[in-house]
Amino acid sequence: MLDKSSTIFKTDQIVCLEQNDSYLFAEVIDNIAISARCWVRPLAIARSNPQSFELEFIHDLRDGSQLILPATLFRYALDTEVLPLISELFRPDKDSTITLAARQALHKFIADICRSPV
Repeated sequence: MLDKSSTIFKTDQIVCLEQNDSYLFAEVIDNIAISARCWVRPLAIARSNPQSFELEFIHDLRDGSQLILPATLFRYALDTEVLPLISELFRPDKDSTITLAARQALHKFIADICRSPV
């Protein structure tokens, strides 16, 4: 069993933060061991689709702000989540410019995490 209080992720690893039926996928930049925090670069927000049991990627966050959050909020992203994410984000016709809607979605996602009980 993994002790989440001492979770340290590898640099460049993809991690996931879950909030209800939404998921924030991010790339680990570094661990801040002294405060048990993780510095991440958000990649995308997705939501679960109960009909297909797959994730629907709704916001590309690659050009957005980086975050520093408690490492215990994150979990390792599964290969079955990461492979579709990468193929969606790095399509040749995909524009990586973050939109206002994506910024607002990230802000709301983080605000909801901060308001939720531990």
